Amino acid sequence: MNLPKLIFYFLILSIPLTKAIGSTGNFDKGIDQYKLTNSQNSKLTQINKLIEKGETSKALNKLYALIKNAERNRDTTLIVEGYKKLADISRNSGDFSGSTAYFNKIIPFILNDYKNQQVVYFKKGGNFQNDGAIDSALVYYKKALFASSKFTDNVDLKAKLHANISGIYYLKQNFDEAIKHSKIAANYQKILGNVDIEAGILNNLGGIYYLQGKYQEALDAFKKTLALVKGGTDEMKRKTRSLAYINMAYAYSGLKDFEKAFEYQDKYFSLNDSLQQDLKYKEIAEIESKYELATKEKEAQIEKTKRLKAEYLSYGLAFAILILLLVLYILYKIVKLNKKNHKLQINQRQLIHQSKIEKIKSDSQAKILVATLDGKLAERKKIASILHDNISALLSAANLHLYASKKQLKENIPIEIEKTQKIILEASEKIRELSHKLISSVLTKFGLSVALQDLCEKASNSELNLRYDSKNIGRFNVDFEVKIFNIITELVNNIIKHSNASEGSVKIEQKNGQLQIVVVDNGKGFVLEEIQEKNGLGLSQIEARVTVMDGIIKIKSTEEGTRVYISVPIQY
Repeated sequence: MNLPKLIFYFLILSIPLTKAIGSTGNFDKGIDQYKLTNSQNSKLTQINKLIEKGETSKALNKLYALIKNAERNRDTTLIVEGYKKLADISRNSGDFSGSTAYFNKIIPFILNDYKNQQVVYFKKGGNFQNDGAIDSALVYYKKALFASSKFTDNVDLKAKLHANISGIYYLKQNFDEAIKHSKIAANYQKILGNVDIEAGILNNLGGIYYLQGKYQEALDAFKKTLALVKGGTDEMKRKTRSLAYINMAYAYSGLKDFEKAFEYQDKYFSLNDSLQQDLKYKEIAEIESKYELATKEKEAQIEKTKRLKAEYLSYGLAFAILILLLVLYILYKIVKLNKKNHKLQINQRQLIHQSKIEKIKSDSQAKILVATLDGKLAERKKIASILHDNISALLSAANLHLYASKKQLKENIPIEIEKTQKIILEASEKIRELSHKLISSVLTKFGLSVALQDLCEKASNSELNLRYDSKNIGRFNVDFEVKIFNIITELVNNIIKHSNASEGSVKIEQKNGQLQIVVVDNGKGFVLEEIQEKNGLGLSQIEARVTVMDGIIKIKSTEEGTRVYISVPIQY
């Protein structure tokens, strides 16, 4: 592991950025329930007590009934808090996509509620970050940041927001933005009086400066860290102080001040126990070797300058001869290629003519292709149903039983239970991923409109903003929804892979018994005739599917972008 990664890794341990995202303790209770009445709070408290006792199934049943009753009575506050609780339970079980789906249900109720928007977008960002989708996580953290700008309190959550954003920019190697947000997070922690967290963030900030080669700025940050934790005897302060010492040694080494580097390196090793002696000798040898290397480099540079002067003359002569030979070879190749190109042009015209004939034949085979695709789709649905409805349900039940067992055992929890839960969660994740790849669970549960909204959100990142809009869209025939979803997914994949677009949109509308689809991007476009001549499999499948569904498809592509229009009769 190289130095920069080592520094930042330790700082992640001292400041667990994602812990704030996954928390369901006092932080949630202090922020999420500020609008609840005594009656509403009492109902949720009963559910919380059941969860604490390990009676999760009973708690879920009460929670579903609570939400259903709130929707019937149009109790917006209780609807929001109920779905929040469901989202938190899903997140704690490792179902981050399910948690995000519940948060999506909340958003329409909090369009003017910036405090709730801040919490919901913050936790959605956490779900995407835990799933490894850091671009999507960054989008929602920024939305949470915008919501937080509308009020002045809740400094604690703002501090965590900036810390998480800094961590993501670090992963994206956008160090300037990482530094900016680290400074803001450190300032908020200073206001809150969280000395340990502030020190950890400053240590993190110094590590980023070090990666940029800004050794003096890194040293200043490490000195501020040391000033905050100097003299502290608890484990956190000793650990942060230890990291600050070794980081300062590296910073001084980068500044070629090896005397200071030795001094702080010795402080680091003296703070650690004698078991670190081997590492101490290694680090000392490394700094000594750097000092000796710096001396030898000066001597070698003088000798190298003399040698290079002699070599340049011989290299220049050899290079001139090589260029001459290369020019002669290129001329020979040009003459030879001109003859080949003439033959290829004749063959190309013949192939284009033949491909047109083949295209006419392929039109008659469209139904065969669609029938094959339908057969594959039916098989994928069957497999996905078995995985999701049977195997995944059994694993979830097993995980809940283990969770209940942990609650009953309290402090005497066997390590085997922890390991078993991790294995079950990993198996559930793999089964869920495989099931989603076969058939989208969002599509089958919530319908075409929600699935397309989810698709656009996941496809959006810092380089591509993909919007979604729908009108008069309800539930249709399941097979019809799957076919339409697959068509639009293929078009979205084309935007991501080939268009280099920064903006795009997917719009669907039910009108006069027809489902009208418009997919637009501002990418580089393509020549439709060339694509048709290449007979790309994705485009062929889309055209074949639309043709067999008695629909129409129109594609218009220029250098300013591409527009695809599809209209098919709806199957209810």
